[in-house]
Amino acid sequence: MSFVVKYYGWGLRHFMHYILHPPRHIRIIIVSLLVAIAGTIFFLFPRDDGTLAEIRQRGTLRVGLDASFPPFETINEQGEIVGLDVDIAQAVAADLGVELELVNIGFDGLYDALLARRANLVISGLPYDPRWTQDVAYTRNYFNAGQVLVTSATKLTIEGPEDMAGRIVAVEWGSQADMEGRRLAKEMAGMTLQRYPSAAEALEAVLNDQADAAIVDGVSAVAATGRGLRLVTYLTDEWYAAAVHIDSRELLDVVNQTLTRLDESGEMAKMQAKWLENGE
Repeated sequence: MSFVVKYYGWGLRHFMHYILHPPRHIRIIIVSLLVAIAGTIFFLFPRDDGTLAEIRQRGTLRVGLDASFPPFETINEQGEIVGLDVDIAQAVAADLGVELELVNIGFDGLYDALLARRANLVISGLPYDPRWTQDVAYTRNYFNAGQVLVTSATKLTIEGPEDMAGRIVAVEWGSQADMEGRRLAKEMAGMTLQRYPSAAEALEAVLNDQADAAIVDGVSAVAATGRGLRLVTYLTDEWYAAAVHIDSRELLDVVNQTLTRLDESGEMAKMQAKWLENGE
């Protein structure tokens, strides 16, 4: 019996020594596992940078934009910054219970302002750009500015790109619409491109029956829907979204909640009609 106890004690001591002082290759494996576990925890449960708490304490939401892109943001005759993005930003601030502070920045400096904490949120007709996803977090999309096939409200036989065979399609010379039109013309036999100096003139050609349809950007297309024209379909996607610092995760959630609310309640559609269709 004493031999068993003695042997058991000797084995336990060596086992504890192995656990507390493992060989080098075992230590490397353990350290690697711990690093992997820590990285996984950080990825699944990242820390927030406290921006949302700071906004609430300060009482203002700082929104960066470039006020030279009507109707999303522009300066009116009274010197005020107005537009679709401003209305959306105001809705976010209202949901937070704080005041809106607009920071007018050149478009090329918007991301830098966000990273330098000069702005908490950027919303400025900003296309989603995967190259920035290491530094900023994008909200859900709120507008598609991609290329759209537009026709007269009376031409009900045109239901999609497949109906463009043998048709005349107006585009702005040298634009993305021109590129998309060239691609479509290769697929649709007899489709003819008719080029104009601007998207507005391409749409006017449809209204004057000089063209069967036009391809224009989403902003021009939505703005034209109240003038006897209708959107047939989007040919490409160019989604606009707002952006926050990559670490401002709580703020990102709040902005997404506001965008979802505006969309589901129909307020977003009214805002877009106000600024894009009515030209306010």
